[in-house]
Amino acid sequence: MKYFFFLAVSILLASCRNNNTGSNTQNNILQADLQPSTLSIHEIFDSIQVIPLETTDSCLLRAPVKVTTGNNRNYILDWKSFQVFVFDDEGHFLHTIGKKGQGPGEYREVYDMIVDESRKQVKLLSPFGSLYVYDLEGQFIKQIRLPDKSNYQSMVAMGDKIITWTIPNGSDEPCITIVKADTGEEVNSLWKGPRILNSVAPGCFYTYHKKSYFAPAFHNNEVYEITEDSLLLAYKWNFGEDNIDISSYKFTFTDGNQAEEGRLLTLYLKENAIPYLLRSQYQNEKFFYAGLSYGWFPNLTLKNLFYRKSDGKSFLFKDTQEGILIRPEAFEDEYIMQFSFNEEFEAYQSVLAPEEYQKLMSRQEDDNPCLIKLYFK
Repeated sequence: MKYFFFLAVSILLASCRNNNTGSNTQNNILQADLQPSTLSIHEIFDSIQVIPLETTDSCLLRAPVKVTTGNNRNYILDWKSFQVFVFDDEGHFLHTIGKKGQGPGEYREVYDMIVDESRKQVKLLSPFGSLYVYDLEGQFIKQIRLPDKSNYQSMVAMGDKIITWTIPNGSDEPCITIVKADTGEEVNSLWKGPRILNSVAPGCFYTYHKKSYFAPAFHNNEVYEITEDSLLLAYKWNFGEDNIDISSYKFTFTDGNQAEEGRLLTLYLKENAIPYLLRSQYQNEKFFYAGLSYGWFPNLTLKNLFYRKSDGKSFLFKDTQEGILIRPEAFEDEYIMQFSFNEEFEAYQSVLAPEEYQKLMSRQEDDNPCLIKLYFK
């Protein structure tokens, strides 16, 4: 049951017509096949590490939606308590960061986090337009007011600046706002477009080799590199006959039809008239990755698309031959990190060393999920 609740929350978090785009010299067309693959986990991953997260009343995870790793720590944002829970690399609970409330350093909700180890800070994003800044031990430093925008959803660091994503009330408002990390002052804003497309798939940023990328929903499968001045086309997926042309669905995308067309878009996804949604994207030295969702909750299927850079081979799969679900929450050059829940543990028996599998078998049903670290070959 924990897994299905997590699945619903993750889809809500997973990103538009644009007025300031260009292309760069490393533009790639990624030819990928959306026919399902039968894949062993050993095709992509070399070894697996289990991190059983300590479970007590003070560190109970109810809706973990993001993990950031670094300096032998794992920072987990929980979307039920709206706190960051910090565990070490053996799963021991260290402390929390942030708190719901009305006092100094407290807030109603936070939707995203940035861990800045160089500055020894954690920043939490409130949908109401504030950054709450703490040190790595959870001590409150300051609150930073952001530009007056609607519905702050997600963010990513870009040097001494932060890129934020909002869901505007109308198509004339930009969705991307670049601000100074220390003051919240606006540097630039980019990307306008239909609200219903911008709202169906937030969570549109990732970082690779100190560059920030933006993957919008329903925009020709294009992924952009973000600069202070513009969006540069970095690469584009080509699924052949499985490409989606959103213009063929006869939406007007006018502000006056938002509610009606929003319901229609959801219906199309539920009935598979729109066959899939690109909900998350990453890359590392070896792979491009896209997470695709088919259908709509509760009848929702998540699939993974790995595109190997060395030979252009692509793999689309829901789970591996061994029955292991792949849901990256952190995507690094060496590994991915994901949550695994009690009902999924048995699938790991054939691929884990006995001592690693015992970590799973010792868990109780109501314990926190485990972190699974899968190292690339």
